[in-house]
Amino acid sequence: MARKLSGIKFEDGTSVSTANESVLSSSFKDSERETAGVRYEKREDGEIRWITDVVGSKSKDGFIVAVQLSVDSELPVERLDQGKRPYILKSLMERIGGGVDGDLIVSDKPIFLKEQDLSLAADIICAKANYTMPVVYVSADNRDKPFIDPDQTAKWLSGMAHVVVEPSRSFSFKLMREVYGENAYGGAVGIYWPDGVGKWLFLPTGNYSDPKEMQIAVSRKVRASLLSQRTKRECTWSNLQELIARHRLQELKDSGSNDINEYIRHFDAEMASKDEEIQRLEAELARAKYARQLPSGVSNTDGTNLALASTERDLYQGERLDIIIDSLKAAADAAEPHSRRRDVLTDIIKQNAHSGEREQILERLKQVLRQYDSMTASVRAELESLGFAILEDGKHYKLILHEDSRYPFILAKTGSDWRGGLNAFSDLKRRIF
Repeated sequence: MARKLSGIKFEDGTSVSTANESVLSSSFKDSERETAGVRYEKREDGEIRWITDVVGSKSKDGFIVAVQLSVDSELPVERLDQGKRPYILKSLMERIGGGVDGDLIVSDKPIFLKEQDLSLAADIICAKANYTMPVVYVSADNRDKPFIDPDQTAKWLSGMAHVVVEPSRSFSFKLMREVYGENAYGGAVGIYWPDGVGKWLFLPTGNYSDPKEMQIAVSRKVRASLLSQRTKRECTWSNLQELIARHRLQELKDSGSNDINEYIRHFDAEMASKDEEIQRLEAELARAKYARQLPSGVSNTDGTNLALASTERDLYQGERLDIIIDSLKAAADAAEPHSRRRDVLTDIIKQNAHSGEREQILERLKQVLRQYDSMTASVRAELESLGFAILEDGKHYKLILHEDSRYPFILAKTGSDWRGGLNAFSDLKRRIF
């Protein structure tokens, strides 16, 4: 198709077609907004129709471009493929660039944060960065390296999501205090949405212990989520056609024309655009209904999963999962050998490996408290880096993990003997971990 269109200048109403493909351009401008778009349509086997709409809308508030891919069939089919990412996205990013999305640059390259970018990272996690696309936040592991390849991930998700990479592990601990532990860290990858409705966390363990598998899962999750996101009305092809038809009808009225056929033609065009918008909204409603009919936690892209509701937040990464897995291990050990109960529990345990964060925190705590006899500057710094706030309370210190005051731990200002530090560690472990 590209060869056949070589040298053609697209203007409003330009249309080029072959037996199975067609391209149509449209544009409209008034005092408040300028909108232009291109629709590319391709038919396969004479039945399945692929449509790619690229529509841009520019006003004094900004310039938004939407790329929509849709598919339908004239005959009943069991399932229609969702298709690949439109090639036009890659071409736009490489040749023009993506512009600015709030406080972030739209690009096919990752955004590497610096140590002084703590406020920007906190705004991203807390949905205060004034951006439109989701953010894939890539944390640093214990070697201060990302677990996945951020450059490749950014290319896969260009035009769909920002890929933001933090600079170091110490940056994670500083950020943790700013966002109440909601950040991905330790090599984990988080997907954060601009409206703050939720996040997805991918830990570098279990099914995602292979960086490539995690990259694929993250990309699929972003795309599956975007499929159910409603496109802004001003960036839809149907809205563009409706604007044009309505404007031409008004021009006919203003000119005093009595050409009934012209009136009918533009009225039909306006009605056709409204019908297309209705069909688009009905398709979105059908997708939403289908999603609600799926069992809770089951995703048609990730396989069969279990979802458990909880109002508690993790005090450290993977905390609730670790607690559940520990409880399931105890239940599996107590179950009858070769029983259905033991097999189901063992399978869940195997498919949901520990995050490892709990053991790392406990090991560091043990080293800090082993020789504890007073709150030195180094002891205070280490405890604070683990997320503890340290408050003075008479002859004792009160330790509070990530500002959750329900679980205060009392630590003596001076150690009693060589066993005092380890006893304090054991008590702290039982109460909080």
